[in-house]
Amino acid sequence: MFLTLIRNILLFLLFIISFSFISLSQKNSEKTHVSHEHVSLELISSVNSIPKENNLHLGLYFKLDPGWKIYWKYPGKAGYPPDIDWVKSKNIKDLEILWPKPEKFEILGMESLGYSKEVILPIKLIIENNNEKLLANFDVDYLTCKKICIPFNDNLILNIPTGDGQVSEYGKVINQYIDKSNYLNYSSLLNPDSILLFLFIAFVGGVILNFMPCVFPVLSLKIYNVLSQQQQNINNKTIKRNFLATILGIIFSFFVLSLITVLLKSLGHSLGWGFQFQSPIFLSFMILILILFSLNLIDFFSIDIPFFFKKFLNKVINFNKKSSEFFQNFLLGSFITILSTPCSAPFIGTALGFAFVSSNQVIFLIFFCISLGLSSPYIILATKPQILSFLPKPGLWMKKFKYFLSFLLILTAIWLTSVLLIQVNTINNNDSNNNNWLDFDTIKLKELVNENNIVFVDITADWCMTCFYNKKTVLDRKKVKNIFEKYDVKKMRGNLTKPNKEINKYINSYGRFGIPANVIYSPSAPQGILLSELLTVRNLLSTFESIKND
Repeated sequence: MFLTLIRNILLFLLFIISFSFISLSQKNSEKTHVSHEHVSLELISSVNSIPKENNLHLGLYFKLDPGWKIYWKYPGKAGYPPDIDWVKSKNIKDLEILWPKPEKFEILGMESLGYSKEVILPIKLIIENNNEKLLANFDVDYLTCKKICIPFNDNLILNIPTGDGQVSEYGKVINQYIDKSNYLNYSSLLNPDSILLFLFIAFVGGVILNFMPCVFPVLSLKIYNVLSQQQQNINNKTIKRNFLATILGIIFSFFVLSLITVLLKSLGHSLGWGFQFQSPIFLSFMILILILFSLNLIDFFSIDIPFFFKKFLNKVINFNKKSSEFFQNFLLGSFITILSTPCSAPFIGTALGFAFVSSNQVIFLIFFCISLGLSSPYIILATKPQILSFLPKPGLWMKKFKYFLSFLLILTAIWLTSVLLIQVNTINNNDSNNNNWLDFDTIKLKELVNENNIVFVDITADWCMTCFYNKKTVLDRKKVKNIFEKYDVKKMRGNLTKPNKEINKYINSYGRFGIPANVIYSPSAPQGILLSELLTVRNLLSTFESIKND
């Protein structure tokens, strides 16, 4: 009996010890702090328990050694900002990082925006159920730089029990950083002269768009229509009115695009340019319009406003022949705007990248300047229609020219059809597998960079005409291929013909909001060197030479 008693006591003690170890292991599973050689990171909360409201604030508390930096939401010419993967969390509906005002600094000769010494990045959480405890399980991906850049991926775990939302010891300081977090205006960090420069760049980029393969056929079509009107002895007043309608169509369309941009930005969505060409519905619509325009040019049928729509307009306004012509030219201006987006010139990419991280006022100004640039040929011809007198007099050549324009529009429709076929998976795009190109993968990219490889990243899409130009004039050149082999460059290509959140996130981290996007990594530049949208053999080779000599 005594031995039985002793055995039961020992079993009871063993149970207590085991339970203690289990409890201890569960308690220690909460890992809120990590330390590295040059940076430490802690996950903190503004409250000790879940409040009655459906939101609360956490914070990423960075402490950095002297000279070391982390990056802002829009880092500038290089780097990428801290990012949170919270898929393993519980009782979190959504979250948003609130970015305090950054400082401007220079790393590796490039101007960037970010934080030094110490900073708290507030995190706004939306709770699913405030009657349940919350588990914040965050994988935090960030880059810290001095003369070199070191990427980190840390796992932080924080449990918040239910309660009355008692303020924690960090509550006050997190709120102070929240008060500083409404600085999303990149332009406010620049001189007024810089803003004027970007407005000028936007205007010049708009002018250039007129001569890109997407838009030029439509510009030529408009000139042809004017010549036809002159042949029919239509007065200059009518010609000017129709030009004005096209101009207003372009400006109005860009105004709508700027409104959409401001709305998406206010909702916290990722911004981009030309990505509507990832939609099969949009592509189908554009192809149909192009085919109709082409058939109309060869007199297969005449395009007119549908009767039911005319009837509707008559109820609203006094819709007559003049109104019909004005409306059709207005729609032509809108069509020109939409068609120009995949042909974004380098200047456009630069200006739009600046606009997307600026104030709403700057966004509207940038888009307006682009619209003025795109409208400039029509503005000139509207004010001086006699310029067209320098062209050959109307005759047989106009008929041949009309057929040529119809052919160009059909070619554009065929190109868009090829993009559409990729969208609906009827053909495969294996471009990335040719010539030893690796498929874009951020994990693989980090591995290659950490192994001190030279890596060239090309982000492209089948709807991007500038990307096509870069491939044919630079990347597919034998001279460039030889330099890739000489330096043992690992080539990685990301295709945005179809939507890809990972690739969008990647290009946005470099302050780029459209494509193409090309980045070179090397042991001397592990953070990556972002190249110009329009590549040249000379600049590409000089970049490789410079990084190899470092």
